[in-house]
Amino acid sequence: MKVCVAMLTFFALVMGATASLQAESPDLSSEGEPFIYADLKLGDSREVVLHKLRAGGFIQIYEERDKGLVRCTIKWDGMRYELVCKIVNDQLKLCLVEGQRGWQDFFYEDVVRPQWEMVRKKLISLYGKGRKHTVFPTMDKVPLDDMGGFITDTWELSDRTLIMTVQLFTVKDCCTEQLLQYSCFTLLIQPKKI
Repeated sequence: MKVCVAMLTFFALVMGATASLQAESPDLSSEGEPFIYADLKLGDSREVVLHKLRAGGFIQIYEERDKGLVRCTIKWDGMRYELVCKIVNDQLKLCLVEGQRGWQDFFYEDVVRPQWEMVRKKLISLYGKGRKHTVFPTMDKVPLDDMGGFITDTWELSDRTLIMTVQLFTVKDCCTEQLLQYSCFTLLIQPKKI
């Protein structure tokens, strides 16, 4: 009987975790709402950010205390992203949504572009077409190892600035010692003090 209960408990946990992985994360908040993302607010402490993410059902939450970051996985329209919360002096300052990172030749067109397009459509439907924008750049147009990357879209709203970028950066492979060129897209959500 104990084995059956243990197996049922394990099955319930696995199914719950699978349901969490399949569940869609909240959309971005509308202009004028006091939230940066989900129910995270400008000035939330590290502990409050962690509590809100856990209570909101976010998964794979971890900290990089030396960098003042709290990270977790989010999912929009079936695609996985990473939410990065920047905390300075124990106060939430901004959030960054980062697409998947990859180095294979096909990755830029097959993963980065679709993620960028999906988030761009989401932002246009939420905040309108009134923005500074450009087309998705070819890889040769994206500066290598530039933290700002190539800016494709900027929304200047009354309460926040949103900036979409495409980035290329090099990472040294731990096994081969070769430098690999990775790519990803990012969305910066910078609240304005009102």
